[in-house]
Amino acid sequence: MVRSLYAGISGLKNHQLAMDVTGANIANVNTVGFKAGRVTFEESMAQLIAGATRPDGNAGGTNPLQVGLGMSVGSTDVILTQGNLQTTGQITDLALEGNAYFAYSNGEGNFYSRNGALQFDALGRLVLPTNGYRLQGMMAAPDGSYPAGTSIGDLRIPFGEKSPANTTTEVRYGCNLDSDSEGLGTITHSNRFLVQATQDSTLTALYDSNGNDLGIVVGDNIVVSIAGEEEGLFQVTEGMTVTDLAGMIQTYLRDRTGDNFITVNPSDDGLTVDLSISAVASVNGLQVRSSRAGSNSYVANALVFPPSILNATPVSITGLRAPATADSLISELYDANGQALGLEADDVIRINGAVGGTNIPPVNATYEATDPLDETSVSTLGDLVVRIQEAFRFPQTDGTIYDNPSVSINSANTDDDRIPDGSIVLRGQPERAFGITALSIQAANSNNQSPAPTRFNANLGFTEIQAARDTGSHSTSIVVYDESGDAHTMTTTFTHTGTPGEWLWEVNMEGGEQILGGNRGRITFGQDGSPSSFTYDDQSSNFRFEPMNGSNIVSINLNVGTPGSFRGITQFRSETTTAAREQDGYTMGKLQEISIDETGEISGIYTNGISKSIARIYVAEFNNPAGLLKMGDSVYAVSNNSGQAVMLRPGIGSTTRVKPGALEMSNVDLASEFTTMISTQRGFQANARVITTSDSMLQELVQLVR
Repeated sequence: MVRSLYAGISGLKNHQLAMDVTGANIANVNTVGFKAGRVTFEESMAQLIAGATRPDGNAGGTNPLQVGLGMSVGSTDVILTQGNLQTTGQITDLALEGNAYFAYSNGEGNFYSRNGALQFDALGRLVLPTNGYRLQGMMAAPDGSYPAGTSIGDLRIPFGEKSPANTTTEVRYGCNLDSDSEGLGTITHSNRFLVQATQDSTLTALYDSNGNDLGIVVGDNIVVSIAGEEEGLFQVTEGMTVTDLAGMIQTYLRDRTGDNFITVNPSDDGLTVDLSISAVASVNGLQVRSSRAGSNSYVANALVFPPSILNATPVSITGLRAPATADSLISELYDANGQALGLEADDVIRINGAVGGTNIPPVNATYEATDPLDETSVSTLGDLVVRIQEAFRFPQTDGTIYDNPSVSINSANTDDDRIPDGSIVLRGQPERAFGITALSIQAANSNNQSPAPTRFNANLGFTEIQAARDTGSHSTSIVVYDESGDAHTMTTTFTHTGTPGEWLWEVNMEGGEQILGGNRGRITFGQDGSPSSFTYDDQSSNFRFEPMNGSNIVSINLNVGTPGSFRGITQFRSETTTAAREQDGYTMGKLQEISIDETGEISGIYTNGISKSIARIYVAEFNNPAGLLKMGDSVYAVSNNSGQAVMLRPGIGSTTRVKPGALEMSNVDLASEFTTMISTQRGFQANARVITTSDSMLQELVQLVR
């Protein structure tokens, strides 16, 4: 009976201990960083009544006979699961996500906790407010670095600390300079002037009598045919003339009708087909056309032959036109529609206009059908070009890298498809200050009789294809600092040179600083849009200025980028946005606030905009964190079975990360605790029943002697 009494007593005592643990868990359900505990039971020793016997002969063996003496507590374990994180927004509230612990010191020893509800003490140290234990980590040097040998100790935020001024040593530029930024001059042209085509006129610049472009281009095939014969193909090559066209027709006819029977010659008014050899009676159905649909009808209609060309009957093709040239007599010109201009001798041509908004003095030129009588008369288009140039006082060329003439007759087969061949072209100097406006070139009838020069005047209606534009120039400013922290405004201006991909740059200071050198130069760009070179006019390598306030000379590297890199200035066909984006100088500042990241880096933000590292929080890891010894106040101490603390940087050396502005809540699960409490209560009741039952049996034993 005594054994069962003591077994029941052990059950009561140990279930009471389990209830104590459950009570402590529930009591700490809202304790920051608390880790729940649990109790595990084990069987107590058993009393041996009879030992086991081995099998003997035909008899089997017997098991040992034992009676248990109750139970005992095997262990009280700590549940180390991660608690939920509660966001607080308080910068000094820190939570850990992982298995490590914050390290604290009381000046005599080190302690560890998951509690990160920190505050500042009077010295700026991060401490646990319940006990004053100081958070451990590594303090940075004044420049924000961590020299080798820096030890782990108390973390202190140096409120009121000043960040010294720093001299600017580099300015970094970025964004884009518009590649289309060269200064432009006005380009305007009249309608096309035509003349009778000659044997030297090129096929690719032929027009019919109505001014229609025949549309012959290099690579076309000229098709020649006569009735009853296979047609001939002749490919147009660069520079082919009317003479070459005559040769094509002549070659074809000789091949089809016999050698030396037919001649085809160019003439002053077109082509002449001469059947002067009597052996050939006639040529029937002669046709010349183009193989390309776009020009076939124009060519066929311009080169029309009689259905039958009889022997000894020359046939001429007239009405072919070609673009006028400077040598063309005005009396022989046609307008763009192939019509006569209507000028008469002594008609006065008046030239008016404005340059840069200022009217030029009007100039009158007298038209003469042949040679001009004096320098105020004109008879050729070239004479008119000279008078226009003199009237506007233009230089010989347009001032661009292309060196175009200021006033000219646009030649045939030029590359600029915007300007009609044979038109008068005016090209002003770059910049809007030289823009050509209000241009008027008109002739007045000298005798007020027909014909009036209406077609001449209409053909001199000018069309502007390019307006004057100023050279692209862009400025950007940035504040730089000397060693005393004084601010100086530095302005950089970029100006396009007119050469593709090339800009001039110049640096100016807005105050009374003295520029010592390196303030002008040139930047060029490659085809990929990145800078290919950045040079200084005075062969310097830096921009230098004297602050004129007692501080040392400031030398600044101008960083515009490197070839193949697009982090600096670029040049693309896009809006100019270049800016001096960054510089490395600053004035003196005071510590204004701090920030903490997931790696435990505590950074200070100063009033001068500088941010630098102040300290680093380190965390402790243990081989057996469940073996730590609870010391109260949610802190632990190292025990014989926990292992020594290994101090690591969170998120770098350790997988644990710091979560600023949050706290780790208790990991107590109330549902599990209530369930455990019920099972503990039932165990306690059952053990109490063992004791009462054993007591009843003892009473029965005592009453046997009565």
